Amino acid sequence: MLILLFLCMEILGMWGKGGTSERVDLCMKLMAVYGITCIIVLTGVYFAVVRSVSSTLYKFGECLESLADGKPETVFPVAEDTILSRLQGQLMRLYDILRFYEEREKQMRRQLDENIGDLVHQLNTPITNIGIYAGFLEREDLTGPERKRFTECLKEQAQKLSWLGEGFSKISRLETGMIRLKPEKQSLQPVILQAVGQIMEKSRQKGINIVLKGDVQEKVTADGKWTAEAFFNVLDNAVKYGDAGSEIEIEAVKMTNYAGIAVRNQGAAIDVEEYHHLFKRFYRGKGNGMTEGSGLGLYLVRKILEAESGYVTAGRTHDGRTEFVIYVPLA
Repeated sequence: MLILLFLCMEILGMWGKGGTSERVDLCMKLMAVYGITCIIVLTGVYFAVVRSVSSTLYKFGECLESLADGKPETVFPVAEDTILSRLQGQLMRLYDILRFYEEREKQMRRQLDENIGDLVHQLNTPITNIGIYAGFLEREDLTGPERKRFTECLKEQAQKLSWLGEGFSKISRLETGMIRLKPEKQSLQPVILQAVGQIMEKSRQKGINIVLKGDVQEKVTADGKWTAEAFFNVLDNAVKYGDAGSEIEIEAVKMTNYAGIAVRNQGAAIDVEEYHHLFKRFYRGKGNGMTEGSGLGLYLVRKILEAESGYVTAGRTHDGRTEFVIYVPLA
């Protein structure tokens, strides 16, 4: 536009030697040409800008539509460091964050539904049995020994309900993140002794002796309270299914990255095909239907150790004893 203006001024200078009326007419003609040219150029620029903006907004709309459909697509070159590509990248990040929380919420809902379903299923049996035994106790022709036996059965079912409630509460709080373990450097021995102290009376009543040996002085990274809970559940399992008058051996061994604590007992052998089922929720081994328990203990052991970057295995020793090995990360 400036060039055109300078050109008009040059033409006026060349024709400046003519008469005044001729100069005015020429000036008016040049100004008209200049104005028309400016209008044409500005109109072209306007439509070009409008077209560019419309194209950009259309592409941006496609990007938003793809995000809404759950199939994100990039419409602006990612390699180019432009405002639009940056905005597109931020939208993609926001989409990923929202998807993450959506999937997390769905997972928590599925977990909650499964937990409620499992709990209701497990509660049905003891509640039904309590109703049956309560009905028996209402009979007037019961003898003293029969009444005592039914009363003991009621106590057993009530105790089973208590085990289910307590174990399920711990598992739910761990799975939903209400409880977060805090592993820290500490000695292994106090953790093991705490679990042994809790199970000692039960093992004494069954005449089972507990022997502790190995590298129990090692330093590990664990949450003392919850790791002791895991040890207790393994020991409780060993006492319940161990032979009366037998021995439970606890041996700690230092490994490369873990401290392995083996719990061995003499009792009913576990089938090899059951090993990978033992740590499932509410699973109870074959032939253990008459033994007290809820099927949550070993599952809780697995969840606790996983939260500490540890793990647990089940197997059998060369002399036929049942062996559970807990692996806790070394400090």
